[in-house]
Amino acid sequence: MDIRFWGLRGGAPISGLSTARYGGNTACIEVRCGKSLLILDAGSGIINLGQALMQELQGKALDARLFLTHTHWDHIMGIPFFMPVYKLPGKLTVYGVAGMEDVLLSLFQGTEAGEFFPVPMGKPTAEISFEELREETPAGEAVVSYYYLNHPGLTIGFRVEHKGKSLVYLTDNEPYSSSNRELIRGDEDTSFLARIDREVVQFARSADLLVVDASYNDEEYGDRAGEGHSSVSDALQVALAAMVKKLVLFHHHPLRTDTQIDMLVERCRERVESLKRELEILTPAEGELIQI
Repeated sequence: MDIRFWGLRGGAPISGLSTARYGGNTACIEVRCGKSLLILDAGSGIINLGQALMQELQGKALDARLFLTHTHWDHIMGIPFFMPVYKLPGKLTVYGVAGMEDVLLSLFQGTEAGEFFPVPMGKPTAEISFEELREETPAGEAVVSYYYLNHPGLTIGFRVEHKGKSLVYLTDNEPYSSSNRELIRGDEDTSFLARIDREVVQFARSADLLVVDASYNDEEYGDRAGEGHSSVSDALQVALAAMVKKLVLFHHHPLRTDTQIDMLVERCRERVESLKRELEILTPAEGELIQI
């Protein structure tokens, strides 16, 4: 499984010298499972993915599957600028939970009509279809499953499995044990919210690579509790509890500098070492490939 990161930010795209190394685009990950192309989220990072696909395909037909965690703007804002659907034949299949289709259709139709841009983008040349996710969705050579996350609106995470390898993508999630500390008391808590946290961990169990929301550092989180995003400590806790092999901190705050990201990752590595645990923490930049 080949995984390339095209956008690792949350909220809004950002540019500048302080963010140039890790990049400033919002959420988008390309996953290659054999000959199958999967795309996880369509933030501004999908624009550069589209340019790369135009170079790769050289006029040949597009065959891609786009899986959306939710329809907040930072996760869909790149769709109108994803050039392969306007320039190439082929198909793009968009997967989401019930209710996403109307929002996405309005985005494509509004773009065509010029509602969101001064110049209409034109009609797609590729066939665009929408499919509702099943409990396990075949996606070419891969299988994709999903689980509901704690974030305002309807939000899900994905698990992609291919030939014994697994990628789990849990962005835009806030553990209930952090946002509802007065209700959840300890690991033995059997309440509904505590069970959901444990089920999220189980969903990520033994993944080869976990990509997880780490929007806030621990100091920031106190003022942001309840907004639907994880702290770095939350992200690390999920990874350790799920016993994953590799971890990527994701959905970086748009104002988080490269140096600050380095410091957060180093803190996590020190924590893993102090616990005498095995966990590799990776720090991909935009365009970087990770193979599992």
